[in-house]
Amino acid sequence: MTARSDLLQRPKPATIKTIALELGLAISTVSRALQDDPIVRPQTRARVNEAADRLGYKRDFRGVNLRTGKTFTLCALLASNPSPEFGDPATMHLIQGLIEGVSDSDFKVVIRPVEGFEDQLGACREAVIDGRFDGFILDHTEPQDLRIAYLLERRIPFITFGRTDFCRDHAYFDIDNEDAAYVATRHLAAKGHDRIALIDSPSQFLFTSHRLEGYRRALTEAGFPYDPALVVEMPITVRSVSDRVARLMNSPGAPTGFVTANEVATIGTISAMRMLAPTGLDRFDFVSRDGTTLFDFLQPPVSSCYFPILEAGRQLAQGLVRAVRGVPVSEIQTVKSTQLVERT
Repeated sequence: MTARSDLLQRPKPATIKTIALELGLAISTVSRALQDDPIVRPQTRARVNEAADRLGYKRDFRGVNLRTGKTFTLCALLASNPSPEFGDPATMHLIQGLIEGVSDSDFKVVIRPVEGFEDQLGACREAVIDGRFDGFILDHTEPQDLRIAYLLERRIPFITFGRTDFCRDHAYFDIDNEDAAYVATRHLAAKGHDRIALIDSPSQFLFTSHRLEGYRRALTEAGFPYDPALVVEMPITVRSVSDRVARLMNSPGAPTGFVTANEVATIGTISAMRMLAPTGLDRFDFVSRDGTTLFDFLQPPVSSCYFPILEAGRQLAQGLVRAVRGVPVSEIQTVKSTQLVERT
């Protein structure tokens, strides 16, 4: 067979017209569906995208960008405070979830870690000026978060991992940290602990105040006084938490139960307890807010208020795609509860 006849027998690439004929739709409808235009019904968009994949249609993203201004690129600005000992196991789960969340769309997500918590607004401004991103994912939200005010003023699509004082006006996905801390504290009280410590992130974050509210509510219901000396709010690394908990244990009225913010805080807490009471760990109980299954493999047993951080990443990415496509933010606002996993 000659090269010329081989070329003649190759199937021609699918076009918008090909898809329209296949589905019995107008060319304009197919074109709008491929551009994720919200004017086209979701069921029709799904049919068009399925046919496009099946028929081998190749989108011309440069053309779409010229027509719509979209780059089909999202940016996750993730606050990074890495524990120098081994990092944060939840972060990789979150990133994996973000990537999986766009896998069934034409979007891709770029991860931009922002070290520390001080210049989050500057990093957000730089990413906006970059001009390559259709929308943003933000975490570690504060009540009066300057990043949110900045993006709202510029009408740029975004979603937050956590709520803010502006959350009526923007998309968000959040975990009910108040309820998680309430359940954790109540669980420890029911096991007989009347001195319960809360090991948490810095107070500037809204989820920290949510956890404090749940912790205090559970203490009140149990009839225990609130003691601010048992509340530790600090940047979390294994070593810093271990040092702080060691000081707490050497003070009067040391705790026997611990509610901890995440896996890293829990490991730091247990590290301190191993040094202080290597043969008496069974006198203490721990409940962690976690998003991985790390504690299935560690001793002593650590119960947890669990919501998979992988799923949080998926929902954040999918929510941002919907926001970029013009779905009202009121339809992209979700709060999920954790599940108490008891380990003995």
